[in-house]
Amino acid sequence: MATAAVFPTRVIGCPDCGSHQRLPPPEPRASLRCVACGGILERTHGRSLRLALACSMATLMLLVPANLSLFLRTDALGVSRSSHLASAAGAMLEGGWPLLAAVVFLFVVMFPIMRFALLTLVLGALEIGEHPRWLGRAFRYSNRLQTWAMPDVFLLGLAVAYARLADSVAVMAGPGAMCFIAAGVLSLFVRATLDRQAVWERIAPTRTSLPFADALECTDCEQLVGAHREGAPCPRCTNPVHRRKPEAVSRTIALTLAALLLYIPANIYPLATLPIDYKPTTYTVLEGVIELAQAGLWDLAILVFTASFAIPFLKLAGISWCVLSVVRRSNRHLVWKTRTYRVVEEIGRWSMVDPFVIGAFVPVMNYNALVYGRAEPAAVPFTAVVILTIISAKTFDPRLMWDAARRAR
Repeated sequence: MATAAVFPTRVIGCPDCGSHQRLPPPEPRASLRCVACGGILERTHGRSLRLALACSMATLMLLVPANLSLFLRTDALGVSRSSHLASAAGAMLEGGWPLLAAVVFLFVVMFPIMRFALLTLVLGALEIGEHPRWLGRAFRYSNRLQTWAMPDVFLLGLAVAYARLADSVAVMAGPGAMCFIAAGVLSLFVRATLDRQAVWERIAPTRTSLPFADALECTDCEQLVGAHREGAPCPRCTNPVHRRKPEAVSRTIALTLAALLLYIPANIYPLATLPIDYKPTTYTVLEGVIELAQAGLWDLAILVFTASFAIPFLKLAGISWCVLSVVRRSNRHLVWKTRTYRVVEEIGRWSMVDPFVIGAFVPVMNYNALVYGRAEPAAVPFTAVVILTIISAKTFDPRLMWDAARRAR
């Protein structure tokens, strides 16, 4: 597909700093950066809508046997325990952890199916040249689900759970786990090959006739509309268009403070209990990292420390820095603050590793009073911290930092 033939010269607003600028037709294997904040506005290198369609369809097909077939089986004391993918939610619900049950069921079972079903429908319709009215709305929902559909994050949690269980019990991955591993890997290829801007341009071309001073940008599809349409649905994705995200600062402050308060019990209290050498062993977040390091699994220890301890702390610090920039109307380090926000928004979902570790081993570790696995008190506040920081990054509008700096000048 000749990308330059699809796009004319376009006027867009940078989603990070709000600067309006005119883009030339993109060339293959190229990146276009914002002239103000340096953020990537468009990247065509390695992007292919047909390859993304193939990977999305394959991922969706693999998720069916992943949910219906045997997922894990453990053998201990001459007894076997087996699980299916959705049984993690059921085991946590029976154990009195409804929040963890809902999180595992939605993020691992429901949202991945919904995301790749919608994405396959959208890309398939474009491939055959169809443009139904629901196309923009479906692609918007698919993009929003990208954050919350976490088969790739669950893969890391599955690897950590296997490493922790293998020394104590015999663990076997069933056909469902094999299909899920393949689906998780393919989901990364979908993310790498999907050119979202190319999809939006094929759904409806970007408007180019609006003057810079009289344009609002849709935060979902980056379509520019006239200022008189503020609050009205975007003509391309149907999301209400606002000059800036409503109540972004107050919502972000409230969510960040709530996450900060929960961060303390999440790291002080025990996170889970595992049978180590047939003895129930309770561990906190940091104790789990130390346990992996002592077992010689330094790579997993570093990954878990980064995902479960460092990333939540860095998210809280990064979002707080950005909010303070707006409140104080600071014009210093705006580019670095914007880059920090982009990193925080991107990496937030990977902190779900430890809750997914619990979700992977709980269904197959209920043997007797000495050999069992279960969630402990820190599991709920830890999961809440992860979810709250993800939402706080989504509610914040980085363009407010640049607006505040302009008003100060």
